[in-house]
Amino acid sequence: MNRWRGENDSTFQSVLAPSKGETILNPQETPNPFSVQTPEGMLAQEAVDLFVDVFTDFPKVPNEGHVFVEGPRGSGKSMMFRYLQPDCQRLVLNCEFQSLPFLGINVPVKNTSLRLTELRRLEEHHAASIINEHFMTMLFTERVFDTLSKQPFPDLGSETLRATQDFYSDCFIGLLNACGHRGDAPSPDDFENINHLMKCMHELADAEYRSVIPYLKKLTFSKEVFPYEGALCGYLDFLYPLLVGLKNLPYAPKGPLFLLVDDADSLSLTQTKILNTWVSSRTSSQVSIKVSSQLSYKTFRTLSGGLIESPHDYSEVNISTIYTGPVKAKYRDRVREIVSKRLKTLAGMTITPEEFFPENREQETAIRRIADEYVVKWETEGRGYRPIDDAYRYARPDYIKGLGGQSKSTPTYSYAGFNQLVHVSSGVIRYFLEASAMMFSETRTRTKDGIVSSIPPAIQNQVVRRQAADIMLGDFEMMRSDRDEQQRPPLDDIDRLENLIKALGGTFYRILISDRSERRVFSIAISGQLEESVRRILRLGTERGYFHMSSIGNKDGTGRTPLFILNRQLAPYFNLDPSGFAGYLFVTCEALRIAMSDPDALLRRIKEDGNADDLWEMRQLSLFKGAEA
Repeated sequence: MNRWRGENDSTFQSVLAPSKGETILNPQETPNPFSVQTPEGMLAQEAVDLFVDVFTDFPKVPNEGHVFVEGPRGSGKSMMFRYLQPDCQRLVLNCEFQSLPFLGINVPVKNTSLRLTELRRLEEHHAASIINEHFMTMLFTERVFDTLSKQPFPDLGSETLRATQDFYSDCFIGLLNACGHRGDAPSPDDFENINHLMKCMHELADAEYRSVIPYLKKLTFSKEVFPYEGALCGYLDFLYPLLVGLKNLPYAPKGPLFLLVDDADSLSLTQTKILNTWVSSRTSSQVSIKVSSQLSYKTFRTLSGGLIESPHDYSEVNISTIYTGPVKAKYRDRVREIVSKRLKTLAGMTITPEEFFPENREQETAIRRIADEYVVKWETEGRGYRPIDDAYRYARPDYIKGLGGQSKSTPTYSYAGFNQLVHVSSGVIRYFLEASAMMFSETRTRTKDGIVSSIPPAIQNQVVRRQAADIMLGDFEMMRSDRDEQQRPPLDDIDRLENLIKALGGTFYRILISDRSERRVFSIAISGQLEESVRRILRLGTERGYFHMSSIGNKDGTGRTPLFILNRQLAPYFNLDPSGFAGYLFVTCEALRIAMSDPDALLRRIKEDGNADDLWEMRQLSLFKGAEA
């Protein structure tokens, strides 16, 4: 076990000691309130209790229309889809099934047979699109009726059961037979309630879905092409008319039906094109497809080669753009609400997040002292529009610069306090929760009787520094050691990405401790055109979570250019101010090539010459309007 360092035992115990009237966690009775669970496995009440309403930020998601939701792993996409399912919505709205404003059906891709190796071997081979679409159609159908079989349907009399029986025989079985199904099906009169009928349709769809697998496995061991003899169902000839028929049942919600396709970046290329073809059919008034992905969606082309485009075919929500942009207050408010809910619901604590994650008082007092000095001298030496501008802009960088003097004690800067942890989490709630869970566990093991009332600043700092080292050192080694060369990026690309991150982190640190007018830099904007080899590395960094991608106006004011924001979980590794979001550098393709090939030489040049403006174009440093403290 790592030793706790940085404060003496008496300080450590005083931080953990309960104040009068404060609720204390009992480790024998209370689980870690920050443990991250898979949303799909959550009970409805638990999901509702822990969910924070984000739909003021993402109003398109719960409304009619196809939507693509993009964001890194852990940004809340799966939790959002869990909340939209009918069991959660009935609790939220306190209403019966038929009164729901929409019907959300979750279709998680990552843990399904859609990822079968045998299916991937069909890529660019005979009937790949037809078999994949049938496979996808039956999986979606199975998920629809699995969800419905678990709903408490209202008792509206014998007419309701008869309507469901007619739907089963005329619509479900009728469409299935029209698509080539030749198997036997139970009689509708064999079922005495709606739930049993829904379960039967779930089992029939599941059997049809699984019947494809033996055929796929036969193809694996045969060079001969032999015909598939089962049913072949598609979206327009089976799934869509089936769902429209379902919505016409007397107890069905009157609003649209949502197909919540989670982790769609796990689909194969052919499957992705199939899903895009469904989106292009523009059936959203009846059936809206909501698609989530982790910034690595394979293509936006359909089976016919056409492109689906926003806003004509779908709306787009990028969580990274919204939660890592210049105005971050909404993200901080979301994290505050999530932490408060978890402490109250799972641990019975009414303490505020700021009290539970206290600042390093000595450090923050010193920073406030520097800030006060800037306020006093603003009249004669001020750079900002107001005294508080200079205080906010320079106090923390000056403090970090002072730590990096002769004693070389920069690592003693404390990344503690709720606000700093929010900044370090870089707009991704899972980053915050995973770090908090580790902090909670370490605090509990180091206190008498495992009693926890707050997280000491030293433990907060220790955990986020360890996480930063794991990301910068461990993740790259993990990528290099991956034996699957088809899935692993080329080793040269991994080296170039690592070099780029080192170059950016080192450059941002040199700016932080400089005398420039804006020192809090965490982003680069692209100047000019990028060659494909450089673009590929930036894309790899975004997919792996080292960057968040957005856009900003170009230098000429004639359009927009890509903006890449370094993951602020890396701030402790490079000793950066995680709240630094006010400035960005315009960089050229040539500068990026140098950074990717020889970061040490670049950083030596910056350190020795005091700048490298000809490479990084630091003269173009600009300020975000409305940057939030």
